[in-house]
Amino acid sequence: MSGIFNELKRRNVVRVGVAYILVAWLLAQVAELALDSFEAPGWVIKAVLLMLALGLPVALFFAWAFELTPEGIKKEKDVDRSQSITHTTGRKLNTLIIGVLVVAVGMLLVDKFVLQSADTPPAPELASTTTAPVADTNSIAVLPFVDMSPAKDQEYFTDGLTENLLHALAQIRELKVAGRTSSFAFKGMNTDLRDIGEQLNVSNILEGSVQKAGDQIRVTAQLINTVDGYHLWSKTFDRDLSDIFSVQDEIAEAVASALRKNLLGDVSTTTTATSDFGAYNAYLLGLSYFNKRTQEDWSKAIEQFQLALENDPDMALAWAGLSQAISNKTGFGTGFAEGYARARVAAEKAIELDPNLADAYLALAHVQLSYDWDWDGTEASLQRAFSLRPGDPDIVVEMARLKGIRGDNLSAYADIEQALAQDPLNQLISRTHVNMLTRLGRLDEALAKAEFLVSAMPNSGGVHHTLAGLHIRRGDLDLALAAAEKEIFGFFRLQDEAIIYHAMGDGETAQIKLQELIDEYGDDASVQAAAVYASWGDVDETFAALERGFAIRDPGLVYIKGASIFTELLKDDPRWDDFLDRMNLQ
Repeated sequence: MSGIFNELKRRNVVRVGVAYILVAWLLAQVAELALDSFEAPGWVIKAVLLMLALGLPVALFFAWAFELTPEGIKKEKDVDRSQSITHTTGRKLNTLIIGVLVVAVGMLLVDKFVLQSADTPPAPELASTTTAPVADTNSIAVLPFVDMSPAKDQEYFTDGLTENLLHALAQIRELKVAGRTSSFAFKGMNTDLRDIGEQLNVSNILEGSVQKAGDQIRVTAQLINTVDGYHLWSKTFDRDLSDIFSVQDEIAEAVASALRKNLLGDVSTTTTATSDFGAYNAYLLGLSYFNKRTQEDWSKAIEQFQLALENDPDMALAWAGLSQAISNKTGFGTGFAEGYARARVAAEKAIELDPNLADAYLALAHVQLSYDWDWDGTEASLQRAFSLRPGDPDIVVEMARLKGIRGDNLSAYADIEQALAQDPLNQLISRTHVNMLTRLGRLDEALAKAEFLVSAMPNSGGVHHTLAGLHIRRGDLDLALAAAEKEIFGFFRLQDEAIIYHAMGDGETAQIKLQELIDEYGDDASVQAAAVYASWGDVDETFAALERGFAIRDPGLVYIKGASIFTELLKDDPRWDDFLDRMNLQ
């Protein structure tokens, strides 16, 4: 054994190994600093480390098998021992090792006593005056105004006022406005404004209160800097209820003015409403129901929007709200032709009354996408809405949804990331994020986010279906069934159960679930039935169900191009390309 070790020493294999490790460590430190400076992705430094690690056995092999001679590199077995200069090479390697060690120790000392001390945070008593801003100065969140009315029964009114202010500020292109969902996540919570600013990545917060009594209203608003907690502006408005619309405009303009200095330039905002308070009150009630996102609440929203229009037939906001409520109720229900026809009329009426209302173009885009399958028309409507309200992340995610439908998944994903950065607590955007991660094959990330969504919104339709689908794709059938059984939308639940039981080998129960789906929903669940047949591998029945859905223009068909349950089975069948072509998805 000692003979082998002596031979390793004679051939300088040990010295080469030590020198290689030290040089590799030094190169890794330099590479890490350089790559950090260029903000290179994490895999690059991992690749560098892997290459350096793989080089060690190669260096040791060459040190054993070859020798450096005055005539150049030769195989060790061809060198006369009496002419060997390995002792000279060894001294040079010793010098190299010592030199690298000196450089390494110097780097460690600089890192410990210079760089780390420079990165040390200030003392606690100085932190409040030296903390860096959490976001650009032209960013703002509008927190839900507090209901200070004696009866505490005006929450829908204060929420509606807040949302209208948020939309007004979102018209300012230079202003980054946190999304509604993220802002409303702090409703009723006594959270430090600086913490809210950090979580929402905004530098300013608008908050306030509303006190309503009889025909009088008092609105108090204040603009606060989240970095230092200082008030930038505050004002109290005492008005008759008939002036509530002008108050909204005043507040939005005042906030813009407070942020305008050296920042926004000349900007203006407007809140489109009505001159009839009864109509406006009904509209706000409809808005509160609409945001709860259930079939029952969408029905109540439709009633309130219709009541608003009875009071003021020319209220464009109410027409737009009516259109969106009908579209949502129809898309998750039945009667597609009749429902979307009503939604289209309402959206076009809103545009006729107010060509500069972003909500109206969003409403029309919903019909164009879900029923018309008019992708270019949808894009034009969304672009128009975005030009009117460029600070609205909900419009961005709708544009991302359209890109995903057309197959541009990477661009869609970038848009979703942008929307989430602006509205990080928006669970609906997060659900779209999960779907896009699934399309891109990033199932582990999608699963983690889907599990979070289920815990955050367990009573929301579709979230358990999303989770069940991910478990099915991963082969975790017991977990998939547990998720499917909690799904609120019956057509999704029965679809998932039919797929899962068949995968478990229980074909009889799977057939029963499919029949329940068909009996309860008929052709309105054609896409769900097609998904079941596709999972069973029945190509002909899959196409038959898709054709039934096509005949009634089932809105679920718009997502089929990116649905792996169809593409994996049907991609080689010529009927698949023909079907996509008829939907203008080729």
